[in-house]
Amino acid sequence: MKRDILSLDVGTTTFKMGVFSPALQKKCEATRTYEVHVYGQGKADIEPEKWWRALQECCAEVREQLSQVGVLTLSVTTPGLTPMAADGTALGPAILFFDGRSHAQARAIRAAVGEEKFLRETCNLPVSGGSSLCSILWIRDNQPEVWRAAAKFGHCNTYMVKRLTGQWAIDPSTVSITGLYNTSANDLTWNRDVLRHAEIPEDKLPPLLHSFAPAGRILPERAVELGLPADTVVLCGGNDAVLGAFSGGSTEPGMINNVCGTCDITSVFVDKPVSSPNFNIRCHVIPGRWVTFFVLNTGGKALEWFHSVFCADMSEKRFYEEYIPSVLSRFFGGADPDRREGQLPVYVPFLGGSRYSLEQRKAEFQNVTLETTREDMLLSLIRGNAAYHGEHLREVGRMVKLGRKVVTTGGGAGIPGYLDVKKRWTGDFEYEYQEQSALLGAAMLGEIYQSGS
Repeated sequence: MKRDILSLDVGTTTFKMGVFSPALQKKCEATRTYEVHVYGQGKADIEPEKWWRALQECCAEVREQLSQVGVLTLSVTTPGLTPMAADGTALGPAILFFDGRSHAQARAIRAAVGEEKFLRETCNLPVSGGSSLCSILWIRDNQPEVWRAAAKFGHCNTYMVKRLTGQWAIDPSTVSITGLYNTSANDLTWNRDVLRHAEIPEDKLPPLLHSFAPAGRILPERAVELGLPADTVVLCGGNDAVLGAFSGGSTEPGMINNVCGTCDITSVFVDKPVSSPNFNIRCHVIPGRWVTFFVLNTGGKALEWFHSVFCADMSEKRFYEEYIPSVLSRFFGGADPDRREGQLPVYVPFLGGSRYSLEQRKAEFQNVTLETTREDMLLSLIRGNAAYHGEHLREVGRMVKLGRKVVTTGGGAGIPGYLDVKKRWTGDFEYEYQEQSALLGAAMLGEIYQSGS
């Protein structure tokens, strides 16, 4: 008999949890937020204990809704690279995707393995932060005591699954951009040539499972701690952005998805592996599908920065609900938008660096004059972010046939005027706003498991 599904979405700064019926109707939801650390030399990480504490608190909040749960499933921020002892204890913070500490390791391993081989087999070039390979090498070079003590290096779902079940696991959707996985083949194997060049023993990495595969049954003590049935099955889980798009039906080749969140992410769904130095490619949670993954580290985060620096006189509510829509309305409703655009500064969109560069790239405003206004600066920032994603669609469009529709989602996409922004500066597609949810996407993994399909 099918039972309720407990879905966890472990995000970069927010934890969400929902209980879904077997028919994927959400019964309840609970949320917690936590702080990440961003500090010297571009480091960005978080203590995994914060993820677990959020789970405890959310389970306590909806405890009366947990008695019929039979499956627990995960959507996770990726990578969240965590060194762990044999019992799963974190030996240090989880290194996040926008971390900038391992540029030197990225250069060294690219030279040792060869960029052509990386692109052909792993489909991704190692970079700081986004590539767990580089983070592992940084730990070995700078924290030898952690390297020696680590039984496994895993991602966010590895840590959570180990703590829940006592078993190790990791999935293709989270490891496919690491430089360690055979992403092109997507055959649940690590790339042993890369491991040999990097001198990383394979037994320091977790076993590979599909996102919808069971990792194990919940430990008795964890069931009691969280208020879950003792026979709850825990699935391996997958990447949050892939699962968010999956919840909106993104599975077929050529479909385009754009997430306007803290990061801006543009993805094209493909039925064959394609690769480029200019973007990542992930394995879909569905075998036989891949996803191009083009990330601007500071999408919505750039708007937060602009608010704090240029619009501190406004409340957050006024900035997002009144000021930005009014600026966009005046631009698009103006007599000559082309002439107005020609007067704008040029914004280079790397406030949070770039996932695709070995250098620590920085943002710039160019062609600023005494006549430049605050409104001009905001428009140039919005234009620069949107045009950056247009570059990705043009490149992928030369490799595969693109669909005509872009499904866009996330908080930023709901700002009035943003779909006009996308159409003008990202590409002449049909833009459709759609609510998507990594929480629902993870629950869909539970439905796949219970249906046996």
